[in-house]
Amino acid sequence: MIYQIKNCQKIGLGYLLQKLNKVFLFLFLFFTSSLFSEAIVNVEDLRRDGEVGFFANISGSLSLSRGNRNRDSFSLQSSFDYNLDNLETFVVLKRSEKKINKNNYDSATLAHLRLNFLFDSDPSLETFIQYSKNPFRKFNKRELLGIGARFNIGKSMKAGIGAINENEEDLNSLSDNTLRVSSYLHNEFVIEENIIFDLSAFYQPSIARLNDFKATLIGQFNFQINNSFKISVQYNTFYDSRPPSDAVKREEGLATLFSYSFN
Repeated sequence: MIYQIKNCQKIGLGYLLQKLNKVFLFLFLFFTSSLFSEAIVNVEDLRRDGEVGFFANISGSLSLSRGNRNRDSFSLQSSFDYNLDNLETFVVLKRSEKKINKNNYDSATLAHLRLNFLFDSDPSLETFIQYSKNPFRKFNKRELLGIGARFNIGKSMKAGIGAINENEEDLNSLSDNTLRVSSYLHNEFVIEENIIFDLSAFYQPSIARLNDFKATLIGQFNFQINNSFKISVQYNTFYDSRPPSDAVKREEGLATLFSYSFN
């Protein structure tokens, strides 16, 4: 009888610790989204690769603070896939704002359209256009037009290489047009049945100036709560060797994303 009681106590304690761990994890994820800036959109993580049909996803974060200074921030992102047997269409729309005492001090907008033409064997052919505005990162607008090849390496690794034309305008209305090589590598690591770690690396050197390049590294933990709901914790670091005027070369971000898939 004493052994059974002790065994039940151990089981009860283990169950309680599991519940507390889930609570602490949720609190960490919630406050992370409040304390850190939004992360870079991770295209390879969002797209519904290899699935035929229409898919929609919405994700975001919200932070409110009241006191001596009223601080509000939100980030909303939606993505759509329309996939056929030989063509995959992918769209991302994102909007984020931060306000202090109802005065907007940071806002960003991004729109991305990507077409992936599939063939009987690798590689596939991708083309995309992107438009973004982000005064906080010291550029008024950035327009991208790109084309390249996408490779499936094994079950979990993706790679791509191509060319992009970048048209960037800073806050002083000075424009710069650059032709770049575009390359990336993406891999997924299964930690547990419902936990996946994504790692993506991007490198975009200028064709005309080798000392002009942009590089991004994104690491992201995805916690799949159920078939529709997912929580992601993402760290990213971005480096621009020739940033817009008055901008720093390196930026880092840590963000939590709550996302819901409709199908």
